[in-house]
Amino acid sequence: MYCTKCGAKLPRDARFCMNCGKPVAAIAPAKVVEPTGAPVKAVNPAAASREAAAPAAAPAKTVVPAFVSEAADAGRHDASPSGHPSNVSSQNGSASFDSLQSDSSFSDSSLESAAFVDEPEKSCEAGTCDASSAPQSSASPKRPETLRGAVNATKHRSRRRVPMVVLVALAMALAAGTAYAAYRVYTDMWLPAQQAQNEQTVEAPEEITYSVETRSMDVSVPVDPYDAPGKREAQKWYYPHIEASTQSDAVDKINAALEESMRTDVEKTNAAPDTAKDMGGAIVFICQYRSITLTYIDNDIVCVRDQRYDTGWGPHGSTTVTGCAYSLETGDPIDPVSAFGLTPEQAKSAVADAVTAYLATDPSDVLSTNAVVRDITNMCLMNPALGSGVDVENPLDGCSHFYIASEGLVFATEDHQMGSYAYGRREILVAPSDGSLAKAGDTVAIEAPMDFSGSGQASSQ
Repeated sequence: MYCTKCGAKLPRDARFCMNCGKPVAAIAPAKVVEPTGAPVKAVNPAAASREAAAPAAAPAKTVVPAFVSEAADAGRHDASPSGHPSNVSSQNGSASFDSLQSDSSFSDSSLESAAFVDEPEKSCEAGTCDASSAPQSSASPKRPETLRGAVNATKHRSRRRVPMVVLVALAMALAAGTAYAAYRVYTDMWLPAQQAQNEQTVEAPEEITYSVETRSMDVSVPVDPYDAPGKREAQKWYYPHIEASTQSDAVDKINAALEESMRTDVEKTNAAPDTAKDMGGAIVFICQYRSITLTYIDNDIVCVRDQRYDTGWGPHGSTTVTGCAYSLETGDPIDPVSAFGLTPEQAKSAVADAVTAYLATDPSDVLSTNAVVRDITNMCLMNPALGSGVDVENPLDGCSHFYIASEGLVFATEDHQMGSYAYGRREILVAPSDGSLAKAGDTVAIEAPMDFSGSGQASSQ
């Protein structure tokens, strides 16, 4: 190996340079390159033997005197140009070196390492850094030896990490903003549009529509058991049948009530005797004709007018007109007055005014106006089936003296109420409907299709 300070070749087990006195521990043997053309310097055998014996003494702690390197430098500068030191220099150097070796402080390996660590710093300060200092310089960034180096390394690492933290924060902010924007678009735009579309696509409930079919029943009616014994007349009695656009239990119930009431009278009339002897001398009232007509229908109610002719085989029979309203929601019968929206007191007052107005233009032939009004208002709210004077054998449930027509609420009088039998009965409008051109006191003409004259004689067919 060679000394990195003066270039002298050293033995393999040397601890100090024999020429300049530099500790050998600072020399990296694997990296030393032998200079070409450099003069080979002589090695003093005595110095080598002394060098070999130097490791014998190793004190615990030693201090390197400052003059060691100075003496080594002085010996190097005293060398002759031929590469060999002068006698004086050699003697001085040998004396200095001998004294250095005699001092036990120079035999400590730790001291040699400490002296060598300081040496490269001095050499670099003088601008003469050699190859041996390069590894130490390159290793310093990896192992910071001072507080400043550690701080600088920490700053360097922090500067590299700050951009990553910022990028993560920006990415999270962008994701949050995107999510919020998507939420607002969903709640403010897409959802209302979807709801509106659903509302448009959902079909509105189909409104029920109604139609009316007129049906009939065949009846065999006795003509007159006394004047025409055994003679009967074939008739047709009519009644309405309501058809709904969708299945309706209420409509079925109404149809069943109308048909049952009509069938009951048909069966009684078909079984009525047609000879006096079959009556057993009793007065038997039979229905010689009946017709039920639908007069009003809307989405809530339907109203019918029931006209019949009954006789006991006297001078004449009796014509009765009643009305009945039904709920299209439940199918139950309703009083026409309440179905029209009037209270009983309002109905009585409306009847009195309407009858008075009518008699003002067509007075009774035998009765005064006050007598007519008093009699009608006293019985107008009575049920015809409860003995109000109307001969009704099989009335509809809930029948009344009122019925509802397109003109409004109509009151039907009985025979003899407004005058003689010849004066007849009347059907008077007592409360016009909204938008109706008719007025209270006008008569309403709704006649049933009759195949019977009502006088005990069959009409021609």
